[in-house]
Amino acid sequence: MDDLARNIGVSKKTLYELFEDKDDLVLESVKYMLDSNQCETEDAFKKSKNAVEQIIAILVIMEKMVRGMNLVCYIDLQRHYPVAYKYLQEHKESYLFECIAENLRQGIKEELYREDVDIDIIARFRMESSLIVFQNNIFPQEKYDIVKVNTQIFANYMYGVATLKGHKLLSKYLSSHLKK
Repeated sequence: MDDLARNIGVSKKTLYELFEDKDDLVLESVKYMLDSNQCETEDAFKKSKNAVEQIIAILVIMEKMVRGMNLVCYIDLQRHYPVAYKYLQEHKESYLFECIAENLRQGIKEELYREDVDIDIIARFRMESSLIVFQNNIFPQEKYDIVKVNTQIFANYMYGVATLKGHKLLSKYLSSHLKK
């Protein structure tokens, strides 16, 4: 709290007027990050022409979030801030799961995703596979570019659920995205 107060140019007393303790500060930071991410996600969903464009927009949001985040923060959250980590997990289980499930429903309806996809199973698979990039024991930060890992995992997921029509659209969007 001393370091934070010094870095943002306020007194420690002012910080404690706003936040009960460090745990409260971390929880509010997580809430802010998730709320911001949720706004961006909802905006991307509204602007997208189809389920594939929608999921590519989400990939871009995830990449931006991952780039600006130190993976140690995720591990520290698990170890030292159980309330904030629980909030993150609950958000994942409710909001993130529903976003993925809705995208799958839309993609199936648009005939871009296979109709035999079990939405509950595949949404949970995608949700958990998107977090594997944070597993430093699997993808050490010093050895792997986590954005590249995320894109590879994402592409494999998408090609697995997409129909031939979806594959063509996905290839178009991915090649355009990767050029940027």
